[in-house]
Amino acid sequence: MRRSGSPGADHVTWHAYRENMKAKLSILSGKLRDGSWKPGPLRNILIKTFTGKEMNGIIPTVEDRIVHRAMRNAIEPVLAESAFLDFVSGFRQERSRLTAIRQATTYINRGQTWIADVDVADVSGLRGKLLNANEVGEWLANWISDGSCLKLFKNILENLPSPICPGSGLAPLLINLRLVPVDWALSNLAVIRFTDNYCIFCCSKTEA
Repeated sequence: MRRSGSPGADHVTWHAYRENMKAKLSILSGKLRDGSWKPGPLRNILIKTFTGKEMNGIIPTVEDRIVHRAMRNAIEPVLAESAFLDFVSGFRQERSRLTAIRQATTYINRGQTWIADVDVADVSGLRGKLLNANEVGEWLANWISDGSCLKLFKNILENLPSPICPGSGLAPLLINLRLVPVDWALSNLAVIRFTDNYCIFCCSKTEA
């Protein structure tokens, strides 16, 4: 809540939500526990990336952002322990650009100075075949078996234009989750992934 995020479609700001917040969180917690919670309306926006590219995104309500973050906080430790590999940085706690650079330096110092640089196209699935909540839920079900958790996860995703829609609090986690099969397939190589970009370190141009 220290972040200065924009209000959602209901116009509720973080400042407004903080008023009598303990009671609001208690009600929200009860709804999540008994299964009566429903996602709020979405505010559609146009996002401009640092490269100048524009994409459609959404801003959930403040309360929905709390639910998204709580879900992410519950899921990430499980995936970090069982699914995410050590060479994956970005969208992860304590694994930033600096982590990726340190790992790259290790390979370069070994003489692996030829790099195959591969950027994954359309990792969020917005330009090609649209993903659906059931499909993404199946990704998570490979690692988490708690039925109530999976039901809430699906409930959140069904309210979004696409499960990995930019602006969702779960989008960073889902990008990493979607690439888990690729990560494991490449795990025998000298590889680093930062967000959706792979660098494979090689000893020659031919190998690269």
